[in-house]
Amino acid sequence: MVHHKIVLFALICLVSTTTITNNQGVMDSYVNPGLQSSIDELTQSKIGHMVIDLAEVTMRVTGAVDSLVEGVKAFGRQIEERLKLENTQWEVVESEHNAKVISLSSQANQAEFDINREKKVLNSELIPRLHELDDILLGLKAKQTDNAQSFKEAEAARNTQHNSFVLTTTEFTDALRNIDEALDLLTDLFKSGEVRAAFIEVTDEQKHKVNKALRQVKANTENFGHQYSSFIQALTNLTEGFNFKDRQVLKEMCDFLNSLRLNIFDALTKAYKDEDSQKQQDELRRQQLTAEKAVFDQQYADFYQEREDKTVRISDVETMISTREADLKAYQDRLRTENNNYSANLKIHDDIVSSVQQELAVLAKSLQVVQTPPFLDFLNGRIAKA
Repeated sequence: MVHHKIVLFALICLVSTTTITNNQGVMDSYVNPGLQSSIDELTQSKIGHMVIDLAEVTMRVTGAVDSLVEGVKAFGRQIEERLKLENTQWEVVESEHNAKVISLSSQANQAEFDINREKKVLNSELIPRLHELDDILLGLKAKQTDNAQSFKEAEAARNTQHNSFVLTTTEFTDALRNIDEALDLLTDLFKSGEVRAAFIEVTDEQKHKVNKALRQVKANTENFGHQYSSFIQALTNLTEGFNFKDRQVLKEMCDFLNSLRLNIFDALTKAYKDEDSQKQQDELRRQQLTAEKAVFDQQYADFYQEREDKTVRISDVETMISTREADLKAYQDRLRTENNNYSANLKIHDDIVSSVQQELAVLAKSLQVVQTPPFLDFLNGRIAKA
């Protein structure tokens, strides 16, 4: 056993130190062609050359190659253990590599899925809705502008109506006052003198007052428009050259003024009714416009808030896409690095396995050669010559 260990140690040392230069140490005597070919093949490798050299040494020391055979077998088992360890370690490396590839690929696929999902949400939902909201807000802004303009127009129309009402009622009131004054003067004239007298006495002062009152009535009625043209004409006919002495004419004048007064009073009453009606219509119109404004304002506020929310959402989605794109690139870079490292390590592993397998093949060939009778005869011949 001790001798086997010495032989094994010698094998290891020789494997570490021997350099192949030529095979003259074992080729200085005649060898049959078949054996020579095997020796030539073995001595092409460092470990094969070592076994051939040790075979002669062992034969000289012990007279046999049994201890060498056992040493070579033990050395082969060590190499096999080294190969087994290499394969075991490589299985761990390969398992870790596969796990990393699966993990990184899964993370990259998830990142790509997230990117595509968020882009779809952005391009098919959020951005189109944002443009739609812009159009809606623009339309509502136009409605708000029209509503405000309608308020101004309604206010202007109401002011015009009210001013017209004030002017008309003022004129009607002035006309009624002047008519009443004229009627009072004419009534006083009509009652003066004897009741049955056809003519009455009229002073110049009374005539002046009556003419002044009648002229004022005429001036008032001229402002009322064409519907009073017949009254104006009749009043003009009655006042021209009238000396107010004829009692019958006075009566006709009073009847005319009373008819005119009644007509103007009816018109004044209608003006007040029209004013009330216009005020009610204006109030209804204002209520309608106010209700419309409330609806437009609420709709604008709601859609504007939705637009703000969509803008924030778009920003968040764009940030998410940028983040996931960066994640995807990082995963792809790590996956590329992992595959590159794996390829490099695989080459090293394959080189080691190939080298060890070659060593084992050489050892097996060496064991086969050194135990053949021709080789043993060859060694004995060399030793005998020495």
